[in-house]
Amino acid sequence: MKTFICAGGFFVALGLAAVYPALAADQAPSNNPAAVDGSDHEARLVSAFFGLDNDLPFGANRLCFGASGKDGMPVVFSHTLDPDTLQAEDFEVVTQSGDVRTPKCVTLRPAQDPGELRTVLLIGEFGDSPDNPPVSVKVVGDLLSDGAPPVNFNGTRTNVTPLVAGPSMVLAEPVPESEWTRKTSSTSCPKGVKQVIRVTWDGGVRRPDGDEPGEAERELYRVTVKRPDGSSDEINPVALAELEDTDNNHFLCLDTTDPAVAISFPAGHLVDPNKDMNPDTRITVSRVVN
Repeated sequence: MKTFICAGGFFVALGLAAVYPALAADQAPSNNPAAVDGSDHEARLVSAFFGLDNDLPFGANRLCFGASGKDGMPVVFSHTLDPDTLQAEDFEVVTQSGDVRTPKCVTLRPAQDPGELRTVLLIGEFGDSPDNPPVSVKVVGDLLSDGAPPVNFNGTRTNVTPLVAGPSMVLAEPVPESEWTRKTSSTSCPKGVKQVIRVTWDGGVRRPDGDEPGEAERELYRVTVKRPDGSSDEINPVALAELEDTDNNHFLCLDTTDPAVAISFPAGHLVDPNKDMNPDTRITVSRVVN
C-alpha cells in the first residue's frame, strides 16, 4: 500500500480548498484490484475542471511550498477513494501542445464528509489558457477506492473542462439515511425529510455575490421523481443543505419517497472560483450508494 504525508489545511475562496503535499514512494499493491466493483460498476474518472490558472493565493505556500500562483484543478471520481493510496504521482496532466505535467500536490479537502471522498484537487502548473491549456488527465498509479473489494483507477482518464467554462453537475446519488443528520462542518437537512440526494459539481460553486446558495437556488433545483403509477413529476427540494463547508456538494432534501431519477439546474446562477457562470446542467441520479 502507498502512503503519503500531509500537513494542516486551509481554505481557498469559493471552494478550491485546503491543500497539503502528498509525498511517498510508489509501492504497487500485492493484489491488483479490478476495474469494476462488486455491482459491476466501472471505475471512472468522471471529470477534470480547470478551476484556476496561475491564481492560487499566497497562503497556499504554508502547506505546499511554491503553490502560490499555481493552477487548481478539481477531479471527480466515480467511487469514493482510499486516502492512503493517494499521491501526486498518481496523476498525469497533458497540455494542448502535448506536454506532460505532474501535480505538485493533491488533496481531498474540503469534500471530506461521509460519501464525499471522490473529489481530488490537483495543484501545480498544468499549462496556460488560452495558448496551451490542459486537455486531459490520466491516473497512472494504483489509486484505489475505499470499498470492499476496492477498485483501481489506474489507467482511467478524462478530458479537461476549459478554464472559461462554468461549473456543471457531474454526479447525483441517494444519501443513506444514517448520514442525514450526522454532525459535520456543513448544514444538515431538516427533520422529517423522506429522501436526500447528494449533487456533486465538477468544481466549487457559489452565488455570484460570493455567498452560499440559499432559498432562491433551492427553488431553481428541479428534481424529477417517478410516481408509483409510472408517471414522472418535477418537484423542488424542501430544503438545500451540505452548505457552509466550501466544497462542491449539495444535499437536496425531499419530502417524498418516490425515487428521484434526475436533477436539473438552469444556467446563470452559480459561479466557480474563476467567476464563470454555470450552464444549463442536468444529471441522472445513480442508484448506487457509496
